Amino acid sequence: MYIVRGAVELVLVGEEGEELARLKAHLVIHPGLEEPLITDATIDELGISVLSFSKGLWRHARDPPGKVRVSAKPPYAL
Repeated sequence: MYIVRGAVELVLVGEEGEELARLKAHLVIHPGLEEPLITDATIDELGISVLSFSKGLWRHARDPPGKVRVSAKPPYAL
């Protein structure tokens, strides 16, 4: 496993291309890991509230009540 501290800037972008959150993060490379992962602390810092992991449903901290977002699909098949 390799760790590169402060290597990436994460930008959470909404459906309309609006920036919802931005933060610096460490990059961890784990040989054999095929799915991108983020920590619960990163999810919280981005303002994400997960409604359903399996369905990819979530809300942002600044969303109006009742708004539900759907996670984007990765550009590759796992």
